[in-house]
Amino acid sequence: MESDTTVSNDTNSKGNEKSSSGRGGLSTTLNNSPVRKVVAVFLIAAIFYTVLFFIMSSINFGADFVGNLTGPNARSHPDIAFYQERTEGILEGQIPYLDFYSESPPLIMYLMVPAALMGGTVGSYAILFSIYVFITAALMVLLLWRIEPQYAIRSATFYLFNPITWITALIFVQDETIVALFYVLPVLLLMIGMAKTATFASILGAFTKVFSVVLIPLTLIRQKAAEAKKSIVIIVATAAAVCVPFVIAAGEDFIFFIRYYLSQTGEAGLAEGISIWRVLHDVGIIVPGALLQSLLLISTLLMLCYIWKKGIDPAKGAYLLILPFFLFFPKIFTCYFIIPYSVLCLLVNSDRLQPYLITVAMGLAFFVQMFNSYDGEPSVLPMEGLWAILPITAALAMHAILIYIAYRQVKGTNHASVA
Repeated sequence: MESDTTVSNDTNSKGNEKSSSGRGGLSTTLNNSPVRKVVAVFLIAAIFYTVLFFIMSSINFGADFVGNLTGPNARSHPDIAFYQERTEGILEGQIPYLDFYSESPPLIMYLMVPAALMGGTVGSYAILFSIYVFITAALMVLLLWRIEPQYAIRSATFYLFNPITWITALIFVQDETIVALFYVLPVLLLMIGMAKTATFASILGAFTKVFSVVLIPLTLIRQKAAEAKKSIVIIVATAAAVCVPFVIAAGEDFIFFIRYYLSQTGEAGLAEGISIWRVLHDVGIIVPGALLQSLLLISTLLMLCYIWKKGIDPAKGAYLLILPFFLFFPKIFTCYFIIPYSVLCLLVNSDRLQPYLITVAMGLAFFVQMFNSYDGEPSVLPMEGLWAILPITAALAMHAILIYIAYRQVKGTNHASVA
């Protein structure tokens, strides 16, 4: 298959015809109206996030509300305690996996350390996760600007203001804003022809959350054979640089997070999450874990083959590759939706309906979550009798929307429009 470099040359030529700001001097750039739009968008977003932050801080970031979603007697924002333990341990000189337990890949723990430096409170993590939202939007502007400025602004605006994004950062206070950054970054790099750099970014993403591992083959199939071989060297070297120190320090305890994620693809993952498999599990219908694992692996490989054969563009390819996880990985949570949403923001020029559709899907996921029980605690809404029809219907509708989004991509053009 042709290298992305060729694709990027055509794309950049189109971008240069539409705007000379990418190559102009600073004074020329500042005088262009698209730049003023960028400043306005980010200023409004900063005000919006600040106001929302103070509203949420006044009610302890919805502690009672979030706590009730995980059981009336559960602690609010249950993941914050894990974040605090890991980041504060790192600041004290402890080694992850050796000195404290962690089911997370190593990179994401270090990327959360600034929150510990800011005090380690719920608010500190909310601020940090919001900062990662703005970093992601800024990268969309900086990299997509080479294609077309208005396209860049539109994508960043969709990302900054959608409820999926600010709910994840400021209400649920979840680290998925970091995961989304490292999921969309390789896609952005592929879109401007930087395939080898995209490979490097994707392996870093895999060390924030393993979902990003599916982007590694996506970056390789868009390179010529010689370039792909160099990229494989980059993958091996980067993985060794990250893993070897932890393997030496913690031994086999380091690979616990890998075993953990593999276990969650089977029966173990049915104990949590908002997937249809979890809902069926709660009403006594247990789907064999081996079947879910097989479906996940086979569907991912089929998606990759389809993307390669049809020459699907990077943003659509990234969505199609994350889709099997949402369909067959039982331990899917509400805030995971920010990951596919990040790449759907790159398709707003060709199909603006898709970001709205996945927002509806996240709303359904939130509804399903209210029927979940954790650690024997009762759920917010009863999961019994005729009530069980509601979460089953919502979960099926959620999955149907995700599949429909993929259908809209497959039936559309292979190359995203930037007109």
